[in-house]
Amino acid sequence: MFRGVHNLTIDAKGRLKIPTRHQVQINKICEGKMVLSIHPDDPCLLLYPLKDWQTLEEKVSALPSLNIHTKRLKRKLIGHATDCELDSASRVLISVTLREYANIDKKIIMSGQGNNFEIWDEHTWHKQLANLDILSEKEDVPSSISELTL
Repeated sequence: MFRGVHNLTIDAKGRLKIPTRHQVQINKICEGKMVLSIHPDDPCLLLYPLKDWQTLEEKVSALPSLNIHTKRLKRKLIGHATDCELDSASRVLISVTLREYANIDKKIIMSGQGNNFEIWDEHTWHKQLANLDILSEKEDVPSSISELTL
């Protein structure tokens, strides 16, 4: 499980160093092989271990191909997917196209989401969190969340 929020920096070549606490886990579960893609709804990137990505890709591929929502999801999520592998310094290269999509310049946030990571431009991350707080105040909390014990 990938947890935690990490403040990181992209180097001049567009490489992201994976935090030390996740390096062993990534090498163990996927031998450093990962997939990077865009989030279909948010201006961020998704980084998955190859095995988890393959499971997700199979589910998306099984959706009705003529449905407009399926087309959108496939074109964004699968169409932008890029295989990547941790290099000897535990870095992942983020292509210019993906960095441009997420407005990533130098400072980023890498947020563990369980079986994957979200990669955000630092400024966009903070704006998104504030926006989610505002939006959540306008809606009732679903019972499935209000019944959750922390």
